[in-house]
Amino acid sequence: MRKISWYLTGLLALSALGACVPQDTATAEAGAKPAETTPSFVVEQRAPAPLPAVCSNCGTVRAINTVSQQGQATGAGAVIGAIVGGVAGNQVGGGSGQDIATAAGAIGGALLGNNIERNRNAVAYHEIVIDMEGGGQQFINVQDTMGIYVGVPVRVQNGNITIR
Repeated sequence: MRKISWYLTGLLALSALGACVPQDTATAEAGAKPAETTPSFVVEQRAPAPLPAVCSNCGTVRAINTVSQQGQATGAGAVIGAIVGGVAGNQVGGGSGQDIATAAGAIGGALLGNNIERNRNAVAYHEIVIDMEGGGQQFINVQDTMGIYVGVPVRVQNGNITIR
């Protein structure tokens, strides 16, 4: 009888200890095996590296084009040339030959004076093509390239170019 009593005491102790173990009530009631648990740990996510800020007025020189624009003639050069040519032609020959030389001098002087005026009023400038960082292109006209060359990074403000 002593053996049975010890046996019952041990069985009672095991049942009491079994009741102390936490159980998943949903799986315990359904009679299924409790789900295996995995160790929990914190995963640290790093934020992606910030994108470099786009400078809205910055870019890179793509090309430098030299532009020559023929000047306008107002007619003043032709009038002055005709007078000078007529006077010079009048100094040549005599009689009807002198009249022909005067007319030829006036016509030649007018043509020459007109060309001189047009060349004097001609304009030469540099068109700088800039690929902007934000997209697109800008075309800036300057008289002097001021050390700007293809590939140099620049900033454009109010139509003026500065090297970055």
